[in-house]
Amino acid sequence: MVSLLKYTSAISTEYRVLDLADLEWHTLAVHELCRRLSVDIEQGLSEDQAKRRLSEHGQNKMTPPPSGLLWKIIGYFFGGFGSILVVAGILVFIAWRPLGHPPAVANLALACVLIAVWLIQAAFNAWQDWSTSRVMASIGTMLPDQCIVVRNGSHASISALDLVPGDIIVIKQGNKLPADVRFVDISSDAMFDRAILTGQYYVCNLGTRTNIQ
Repeated sequence: MVSLLKYTSAISTEYRVLDLADLEWHTLAVHELCRRLSVDIEQGLSEDQAKRRLSEHGQNKMTPPPSGLLWKIIGYFFGGFGSILVVAGILVFIAWRPLGHPPAVANLALACVLIAVWLIQAAFNAWQDWSTSRVMASIGTMLPDQCIVVRNGSHASISALDLVPGDIIVIKQGNKLPADVRFVDISSDAMFDRAILTGQYYVCNLGTRTNIQ
């Protein structure tokens, strides 16, 4: 049975895009990790440190992207092959009338097909975007409301929204992870089920050392 796990949070709520190759929190030694985050594993952060970092980084939650509804709609219709389809449809309509002498019914039929395909692909793009937004919104419901952290050398229960970079999080069996975390101290019988990530049905032992060179 897993009795107690400790983690160090390495999350930043600043809205930016990072290349995965630049992420190195999982490759650092524990002592170097603690040095960079200015935290002691046993003592955790002080209340003053936590307040300053919360003010600097904001709450531990995903920032929704700007809606940009107008540009989204334009992208649905004209993104990808959409612009090609609509231009082709217009040209075939012109070939039907007024350029057609006499007007060819085949051109009219082809133009209608192209416009129909254009509308269908726009509807499909909108449906894909809606489905993706639902999935992203559901991720927020997977995070716990409360978590236990080490502050000033003692355990304290705080809102998961108030986690800051460098917080030492205490996790027991069955708890949900409230942020992106790095193992710094684990029990000897700790196991990790990574089936949801790799599809492997068996669990693996946990460790705090990294083999990444």
